[in-house]
Amino acid sequence: MEWPYQFVHLDTAGRHERRVLLDRYGLYAQLSAFTPIGLALMLRLTQRTFNRITGKRLSYGAVPTLQPATPPRQTTASSFAEKLRRWLWWLGNDIEIAGQRWGRVDQLIFGGIWTAWLMFLCVNETGNDYFLLTRKFGAIGASQLPIQYLLSLKRLSLVALAFHTSHENINRWHRVLGWISYFFIFLHVGGLGAAIFRVVPVLGMLGLLGMTFLSATTIKAIRQFSYRVFFITHLIVALALPPAIWFHVPHGRAFMADAFLFLIADLAVRRFSTVICPATIDMIPGTSLIKAVVELPPAWLRRFAAHPASYAYLSVPQATCLPSGFISNPFTVASVNEETGHLTFIARRMHGPTTQTLARLAGVHWPNTKATLRLDGPYGAAAYLPDLAAGFDKVLLVAGGVGMTFIMPLFEHITKESPATQARLIWAARDVDEVKWSRLVGENSQIRVFLTGRHVNSDPTGSSTGSSDESNDLELDQLEKNSQRTAAVLWKDGTRPDLQEVVYEFLGDSAHDRCAIVVCGPAPMARELRKAVGIRIQKGRDVWFHSESFCW
Repeated sequence: MEWPYQFVHLDTAGRHERRVLLDRYGLYAQLSAFTPIGLALMLRLTQRTFNRITGKRLSYGAVPTLQPATPPRQTTASSFAEKLRRWLWWLGNDIEIAGQRWGRVDQLIFGGIWTAWLMFLCVNETGNDYFLLTRKFGAIGASQLPIQYLLSLKRLSLVALAFHTSHENINRWHRVLGWISYFFIFLHVGGLGAAIFRVVPVLGMLGLLGMTFLSATTIKAIRQFSYRVFFITHLIVALALPPAIWFHVPHGRAFMADAFLFLIADLAVRRFSTVICPATIDMIPGTSLIKAVVELPPAWLRRFAAHPASYAYLSVPQATCLPSGFISNPFTVASVNEETGHLTFIARRMHGPTTQTLARLAGVHWPNTKATLRLDGPYGAAAYLPDLAAGFDKVLLVAGGVGMTFIMPLFEHITKESPATQARLIWAARDVDEVKWSRLVGENSQIRVFLTGRHVNSDPTGSSTGSSDESNDLELDQLEKNSQRTAAVLWKDGTRPDLQEVVYEFLGDSAHDRCAIVVCGPAPMARELRKAVGIRIQKGRDVWFHSESFCW
């Protein structure tokens, strides 16, 4: 088969017609990305307006209401709903190739569909004009950058408002669209040949190199080695790319103006919505955990109290001369005390500059260290979760390590607002010392703690209670919580919770309870729990599931 494209030389009128065609298809590509968001936003605003006029509360669409009080017959509608649940669950499965995870099924399917659509726009009405084809690649790749920037916003996220979802969920699609945009811009630059050695195209090449470097830092190994490298590279390239493309080609300036304005507006709002406040920082004895208690003004405190389990970006202003966004990390709010005006954060000391600085400020030998912290929040999925207290009959909460900071406020909210709801909490921690900071342990019989460190059990009296291979739950009458009081909990030492068994026991035999399962912990734990829930979903059980994790 012969190569269908040729170097077509056009006169002035032909070049103008080519330019009009490029602009039109770039606009098609951009509008096709913005249209679903615009329609969803209009629907959401219409719903909110209607609810205000009628006095009704905005309902959570995520909570299924398919279970009647009595066992129903398998109608066509219920059969379709069951198939739909299975299909949606399958879309959320991970794609694993050669032991590596490459995103989720929905990202692969919809990312492939979107790539095919943009490719169609590139070749449609192109004829055999090679220059037109390569320039279409560039125009359509650049047309996706404004929506790409819009997906990355945290404070002014119209996408989150339109689809009633969190930035963490949106960020998955930000990554997918980023690779698609890079693919088309790469085809554009690669197809220019010797033109890249002229002055103006060099700007386009520099933009591509920036995107290449940015894409390289998203590789898992690099992110794990240094998240800071990924973050700073992301921010620098995001700020430099619009000016580079602006001077590279005049007809791309409208796209770049949109993208740059989105980014600057969000950064400005975040800058002016950041508060600097006093804090007390301590190391929790016997652990690598840091406890920071922040004093907030009442107006700020109410924002966090309205959404239990939200998180905030913390930074230490006096520790660096760089802008706060360069040296900050997200931490979940472990508790909100409106009486004292305090927020409590629990973080594990890692190798990054933020936790290292906090640990250095605390110092093991200097308890109750006073410091000043910069706080930007609240953020997170907490604002978009269904009402776990009112929307479900049974709720299972699973935490791993400091994931308890997300789970604990949810458990408190459920037990306070709806005591009739059957709430159960499973917590896998390293040892007794890492359990001390939680005030919940021992206050509710539905909390089960698993101490995963492999060592001989010991209680506060100093007596041995057995080896780590014991299979039955042990009940400690005295588990030290702090120096003032003790607590009793069900626990296992030296083992991890059997999540298959936990899910089976929690869901039981009834198929008509409204059930929710929430997990926050290490990725392997979340995947194991999701696999256990998926078995019941495939058998027709209706379960609302949420896995909490920070975006990268």
